[in-house]
Amino acid sequence: MSIVRMQKIAVLGLDEQRESIMSKLMDFGAVELVEQKHKLADESWRELVSIDEGQNMVSQLEYKINQAEASLRVLEKYDTSKAPLFKTRRLVNNEYVKEINDNKDRTEENVKTILRLEEKLKDIADKNNKLDQEKILITPWMGYGVPLQTQGTKKTVVDTGVIPVTTNMAELTELLEREVGGVVIDIINSDKDMNYITAISLKSAEEKVTGLLKQFGFNEISFKGFEGTVEENLERIEKEKIVLAKEAEAVKGELADMTAVIKDIEEYYDMLNIAAEKERVKSRILKTKKTFYLEGWIPGRYVDQAQNLLDGMGAICKVRDPEEGEEVPVLLNNSNFFTPFESITEMYSLPAYKGFDPTSIYAFFYALFFGMMLSDAGYGIVMTIGCFVILKKFDLEGTMAKMIKLFFYCGISTTFWGAMFGGWFGDIVQVFSRTFLGNEIVIKPIWFNPLDDPMLLLIFSLGLGVVHLFIGMGIKAYMQIKDGQWFEALCDEGFWYFTILGLLGWLAGGMVMPALSNVGMWLAIIGMAGLLLTGGRHNKGIGKITGGLGNIYNITSYMSDILSYARILALGLATGVIAQVVNTMGSLFGGGPVGFIILLVVFVFGHILNFAINVLGAFIHSSRLQYVEFFGKFYEDGGEPFDPFRKKTKYIKIQQEEE
Repeated sequence: MSIVRMQKIAVLGLDEQRESIMSKLMDFGAVELVEQKHKLADESWRELVSIDEGQNMVSQLEYKINQAEASLRVLEKYDTSKAPLFKTRRLVNNEYVKEINDNKDRTEENVKTILRLEEKLKDIADKNNKLDQEKILITPWMGYGVPLQTQGTKKTVVDTGVIPVTTNMAELTELLEREVGGVVIDIINSDKDMNYITAISLKSAEEKVTGLLKQFGFNEISFKGFEGTVEENLERIEKEKIVLAKEAEAVKGELADMTAVIKDIEEYYDMLNIAAEKERVKSRILKTKKTFYLEGWIPGRYVDQAQNLLDGMGAICKVRDPEEGEEVPVLLNNSNFFTPFESITEMYSLPAYKGFDPTSIYAFFYALFFGMMLSDAGYGIVMTIGCFVILKKFDLEGTMAKMIKLFFYCGISTTFWGAMFGGWFGDIVQVFSRTFLGNEIVIKPIWFNPLDDPMLLLIFSLGLGVVHLFIGMGIKAYMQIKDGQWFEALCDEGFWYFTILGLLGWLAGGMVMPALSNVGMWLAIIGMAGLLLTGGRHNKGIGKITGGLGNIYNITSYMSDILSYARILALGLATGVIAQVVNTMGSLFGGGPVGFIILLVVFVFGHILNFAINVLGAFIHSSRLQYVEFFGKFYEDGGEPFDPFRKKTKYIKIQQEEE
């Protein structure tokens, strides 16, 4: 339930040891190197050191990385092997890594071959597109028996083109005859929009003929590059397309064969990324002719290990606590049970380094709210078993592992609350027994059925909301008290405790014990008086009074926050109602084999849909109750995640050998 204490580590070593020290630090994977270029603004530093730049090498490696990535994308289209549900990294040892590096040249050639074949496919596709365009161009001219390269004779010219079908061809012909004479118009073909025509005229009258034709919407079509008749060209195009198709199939076959090296390229890709990361961090290292200097952040618990490692390699290191104003990266530290809920915190924003990590506190409420919103034991069992199988079958890491574990815990909560509320895939047991057994079997809820008594669930939900908000306010008070702000904690949180508890006791306490109503009234009066008197304490003059009034007005905000927890009731009822509707629809065809099959089909598809929609709803709204209502009371965000210098791989996980 804490943010890991970070320390600043500074390392000074001999340049001849730099590569081996950097390799060891990368294997160690617990130091985040920081930029030091700002030091060069200081003349005393600038005279002594320079930046160890490795940008040229980084560019070369990134080019190779992009090529490897592109080749993998190409091979994915031809890989027929069954992809796993979750892709996990393969565990390899250092001997295997040596083999990967030994085979680097061969893998590079394979990458080049794959990309060359892909370019060849693109070239074939371009040629194919060109042939298709040629076919589209000349197909409407099927009735034109003149070779397409023919543009006329010594004294005549042939204009080919299209003219709108709405054109009055008789009027056009008459105009040409009157203005020019000797012009022959031939309609080769027509479609719904255009007439495909040829116009034969004397060369001396070509310009005038073309001008008259354009007045009627004529657009010229050029057959430049074509030789022979339309039929001959169509035959040529089909033959060329057949040849191109065979070439494409041959290339695709080669690419399909190349899928055997996917694993090699993935490993090569990871090794390139490791090499590139080593080069990138050089821009964070200062150097002289014979020494180098680096700084970084390290979790306090790893300081001794780092010092022993560096001392053993002849480097000098110094460790200190963060100074005021330094941007310190954030690493959360929670027990295994609470770690999955860190994914919810990370989706919002990490807390500031000097802030408070509430993960282990809200984890209980998150699972509780999720279970009450989904509230069906059948769905909970499916979710729990499904997540358990995934966690056992796949070696998941990072955010995906956290999310699956999170849903595992939420599945357990859903099963519990489903049993409490009597939801087992809705009311399928009652519906099935009534329809097919002739005797209704009822599974009674352990507590109550929200569909029968929604007000009880509403009151319970709002009560949980009050507790949830009070804990958030308590965290804020704790942070203020820790900083020595006792009076601030009393004014900002203490009086609100009195006010809210007093109002609840005043309005509802009488239903439990008459005396509670009077106690609640006085608590509310004390709380509101405190809010009124201290709300404007930081203001001057009349602002002290208006500030207090504005502070009391915030009661509407607190009431709104409490009412937000009514969404627990709404989503819980939605799950149950939809589930019952699905079951009722499935049973409409009665008993018998046909009715059973229909019930089974409707049951499976209906409950899958209901499950998916309401799991999503429970996830979103449980998160919202944390982010808006709970975090809003105390949370200070803005922390940057701790990102140590380490081997960042996508496909392989390198097993570190014990020293």
